[in-house]
Amino acid sequence: MTNFQGLINKAIKELRLKSGLSQEKFSEKCGISVDGYRNIEHNRYTPKSSTIDKICEAFNITPIDLLHYAYKNNNNKAKLITERVVGLDNKQIDLILEFITLLKRI
Repeated sequence: MTNFQGLINKAIKELRLKSGLSQEKFSEKCGISVDGYRNIEHNRYTPKSSTIDKICEAFNITPIDLLHYAYKNNNNKAKLITERVVGLDNKQIDLILEFITLLKRI
């Protein structure tokens, strides 16, 4: 199952980083408060649809484009991980699975 809040917040952060903007400049361009933006980036707040609309308007993209961008980047990372585990033996794969389990607990 996909964590929608995390996905949309990650997409917004990646859009900011790709644009080379600080949090302050990004929030100014989008017409949202810096504190509000920081809360989005740190997954403390799920943006309202009106906030997503402001961000999309500022960058001339649609909300679907924003989600697609996040999904595409997430999918590329999963593909990279898959490529790196090909050829490992069962013991190595078991260690990776244990590590992932530990990471999820943090």
